[in-house]
Amino acid sequence: MPFISRKSVDEIRARADIVAFIGDYTSLRRAGTKWKGLSPFTDEKTPSFFVDPEKGFYYCFSTGQGGDIFKFLMARENLTFTESVERVARRFGLTVEYEQRGGNAGERSLRGELFDIHEFSAQYFSGKFGEETELAARVRDYWTRERGFDAETAGEFRVGFLPPEGSRAFAAALKKNGFSAKALAASGMFVGTDRTPNPLFWRSRFEARLIVPIADIQRRVVAFTARKIPGVTPEDGRGANEAKYINSSETEIFRKGSTLFNIDKAKDVFAGRRGADGSLSAGTRETPFVLVEGQLDAVRCWKCGIRTAVAGQGTGITEDQLLLLRRYSDRLDCLLDADEAGRKAALRLAPLAFRAGLDLRFLCVPGGKDPDEFLARAGAGGVPAILGSAVPAMTFIARRFFPQDARLTPAQTRAALDEIFGIVAASDSEVFRSDCLVRLALAAGLDRLAVERDFAHFLAAKNAEERFRTGQVSAAVPAPAPPVGGNAPLTTAEDDVLILVLNYDAVTPLFAAAIPPEWLDAESCSGRLLNRIFAEFQEGEWRGAADVHDLLETDEERDFVAKIRNRFEREDWNESDLERIANECLFRLCAKMCERERRRIDRLLGTAEADAAETLELQKKRIALRRILKNPPRIRLKDNTTAR
Repeated sequence: MPFISRKSVDEIRARADIVAFIGDYTSLRRAGTKWKGLSPFTDEKTPSFFVDPEKGFYYCFSTGQGGDIFKFLMARENLTFTESVERVARRFGLTVEYEQRGGNAGERSLRGELFDIHEFSAQYFSGKFGEETELAARVRDYWTRERGFDAETAGEFRVGFLPPEGSRAFAAALKKNGFSAKALAASGMFVGTDRTPNPLFWRSRFEARLIVPIADIQRRVVAFTARKIPGVTPEDGRGANEAKYINSSETEIFRKGSTLFNIDKAKDVFAGRRGADGSLSAGTRETPFVLVEGQLDAVRCWKCGIRTAVAGQGTGITEDQLLLLRRYSDRLDCLLDADEAGRKAALRLAPLAFRAGLDLRFLCVPGGKDPDEFLARAGAGGVPAILGSAVPAMTFIARRFFPQDARLTPAQTRAALDEIFGIVAASDSEVFRSDCLVRLALAAGLDRLAVERDFAHFLAAKNAEERFRTGQVSAAVPAPAPPVGGNAPLTTAEDDVLILVLNYDAVTPLFAAAIPPEWLDAESCSGRLLNRIFAEFQEGEWRGAADVHDLLETDEERDFVAKIRNRFEREDWNESDLERIANECLFRLCAKMCERERRRIDRLLGTAEADAAETLELQKKRIALRRILKNPPRIRLKDNTTAR
């Protein structure tokens, strides 16, 4: 691969708008001199991602990584440095200068070649759609007369067409443009690739169909959806031709469960953009996305003025897709077909949306019609009727299970509540759950307090079942304390204890006295480091957190310490708060040890022979563990002691 000159790299970095670029991945809001948003790398719900346009850097507190615009793209898209520079340059229309000219398709990465293949194909299909031929005219007539779209919309969405028996010419054009047979086979646009290595004998799966490109959040074409055209698509009995719609198969650049149709246009309502005066503005997170079932439904909504319409890929909506929307907006309006399939899809969607932290509402089409059919006739004038029909998700669900004209038996009511409770429990917000229960009681005509008590019983039973299934600690053990510092959750109690030790010297001698070596997980980095630190302290060799670098033996341990230090911002807690947090961490470590020992004892009890003395001894150890858990060790900063 040719090398990009240092001068060109510096110029592209300086001229690229890092806020606008990263704004394609997540919605950013101004926070002083910086911009802030949800991390594009995790599914966090509280913003911890910052972009500094003056320095040209970003930092993600949830993952502990940061860097310039090229580092962002390398981390987000798994690209090489050269590929990242070229991508940024294309995004902003900048020229890349190479120290070593040349290069051919064989030097390109497969991923980069797939993007180029899809862009070329979109242009090729669009050209065939606009050709001055009788067949192309019939396809355009189908688009305008039968589907009710105009030529402008076809141009906006780059609508295309591939004539019947047009695969050979299409493959020849791709080969002439320098694309490798390996990349063409990996593109998912052809069938028959396993029968012959020559692309000229492959057949495109989009032949004789209306073709609409699917773009990712960076506006790159990654796949296509193709619709059967009456009178054009041959009825030859081949399986693919029988389906009304077909989509690209999954490839290295296209995952159906992670891509949303029209997200490239819809997110512009939220993403930061430059105004005519050069100022950068951002949309409001209160503007909802509108989720529809099909790609042409989204095109119809866009044409009628619903500019935040998006659609799935012919499969069920996934949590990854909803988390993608959550980066830009807190709200989601769902416009599904009014049939039974649409109602079932709504019930599948609700818990996923609740888990993603989205405020979900459902929209209805007047007369129970298909959204595309209604808007094709009513046009933009029908939009207010649809948007004005918004119903909160819980009200919609309650009406589904408790129709106003039906009288349910107590058993039917209980079954309906259990199913609804399972949906409500998907959210981790107590405020949101409470609001759902109020709406449920109101819509179902039930006593609110009774519904709340039943939900509490449901959660208790669900949690008990989960603990039994996974072998976790008993109900007497409180839930783990929140991670220290309030940043993204750390995975173990050892992690949090290590953070305290590295930031607050006062707790180190107390932890060293309270925590036996066997309490720590020696398989984890934090467990190994804590054992070394406590041993150093016992020998009088520990002088403070600065000494930790002398104890790091591997690159894994060095990276780990750097990561947890980046994830934690030291706070000036008072003595009382620090003591409380330290004891919460100590309790978590104690509970973890007790549970590990309980499982070991249970295994011994299950395999030991009928030795009464041994069984009695194991039972005594079990009782001792319960006592420890009821009265775990505590540290007192005021008098510098440890109590057991």
